[in-house]
Amino acid sequence: MSESEQLHDLQQNFMNYVLGEDSDMVDKIESTPALSAKGRLDIYAYAYKSRLKEAITTDYDKLHGYLGDEQFDTVMERYIEKYPSHITNLRYYSISMSKLLSEEAPFNQIPVLAELATIEASFADSFDAADHRFVTVNDLAELAPEAWATLQLDFQKSVQILAMEHNSFEIWKALSDEETPPEATKSEQAVMWIMWRRSDLVSRYRALAEPEYEALKLAKEGENFSAICEKLLDFFSEEETPMKAVGFLQSWIEEEMLSELRA
Repeated sequence: MSESEQLHDLQQNFMNYVLGEDSDMVDKIESTPALSAKGRLDIYAYAYKSRLKEAITTDYDKLHGYLGDEQFDTVMERYIEKYPSHITNLRYYSISMSKLLSEEAPFNQIPVLAELATIEASFADSFDAADHRFVTVNDLAELAPEAWATLQLDFQKSVQILAMEHNSFEIWKALSDEETPPEATKSEQAVMWIMWRRSDLVSRYRALAEPEYEALKLAKEGENFSAICEKLLDFFSEEETPMKAVGFLQSWIEEEMLSELRA
């Protein structure tokens, strides 16, 4: 075996130990009067796990506050066990937290936990989303009358639609304001929320009424303005529908959600 192959095997063996996988690395390390070979290796393993926990805690500060130190540490231990790090960017290490909390007992017995994780991850995604130009009301005014029927909308990358079955945003807001969160309650049906980042780099969120959600969903799927109006006929009269559709469009522009108008 060449020296480079030996080095690679040694590095792999060391990494396996740090990750808690099968390894005989302890046999390759000398003990000292102050510390055993295992003790010396455990320093690295502990430091590695501590760094992962630090990243998770940073990403899910409100979830941490909701659960408390002990229960949150239990969550982190399980996450690290189930999702070993395979990427070099810690920003994306904890992206499966909501999945873990929604699928595994006992965490999935408290559904609001997964929703809180979704909210926190969505805020991070919104903040990190790529920058694009913002459509203005002047852009809308310059549209030719014949362009409206085939008009399509491009949204900022930060725009996300979230479905919440519980009062998770209220809980998140209370935790953010360092107040005692309300008791978790489930809605009769899922409430749709929109989250996006404005030009001041602050992310906003608000609940969506059903008509706006349906219009927004179609717009994000690439449907044109005519299709959006047709869908809104399920909620409004023929006389109301065009103005309702234009009203939604104007609000999306004023709230800086759109990046392009395509006629």
